Amino acid sequence: MMNKLYLLCFTLLLISCSEGDIIEFSVDDLNGDLENCSNENDNTFVFFVNDADMNRSLSVNFTDSSFEINPEITSDISLDEPTVITLNTSNNQLLYREFNTSIIGEEYFCSSIPVSNINVTLELISTNGTAEISYEAAEDQPDPTQTAYSRTVILRDVTLEGDGIALRKEKLDLGSDTIFIPN
Repeated sequence: MMNKLYLLCFTLLLISCSEGDIIEFSVDDLNGDLENCSNENDNTFVFFVNDADMNRSLSVNFTDSSFEINPEITSDISLDEPTVITLNTSNNQLLYREFNTSIIGEEYFCSSIPVSNINVTLELISTNGTAEISYEAAEDQPDPTQTAYSRTVILRDVTLEGDGIALRKEKLDLGSDTIFIPN
C-alpha cells in the first residue's frame, strides 16, 4: 500500500512540474537559402532565410561599423576567428516571423519602403545569444581573378520570446553563401 502511495505521489509530482510555455525550437525544415542585404550608410546588415512555402522567415539584423557584407580584400575577413555579433532585443536581433501570406525576402528585408499588405502573425525576438559569421576558402575556385569564400552564419545559445512563448536553441545553422573577392 505504501509503495502505491509513493508511486501516486511521484506521478503527481512529475505531472505538476512544468517549465511553462517552453518549446524546443527547430527550424531544420526551414526551406530557403541564406540571403543578405545592407545599408552601409548606417552600418545595418541583415542575413535572412525566407521559407515562402510556409510563410515564415528567420533573420539576423545587426549594426556593426567594422563589418562588410561584401568585403573586397581578404584582410577584411578572418579565416581563423568568426565575427561574433551579440544578440539582444534592441539593435542586434534574431527574428522569427510567420506571415499571413508568402513574402519575397529581398523586397521585405532589403527595401527602404515596407511592403504593404503583409501581416506578421507571429513574431519571436531574441533575448540573448550570438551570431557567428565565419569564412573558409571554397574548394572550387572557378575564376583565377578572384577567390571564392564560403560564408556561414551560425547562431549559438539563442532564446527567442514572444506572446507567451520561449524558444531555445544551443546551435542553429542559419546557412551559407558564397562571396567572391578579387585577387
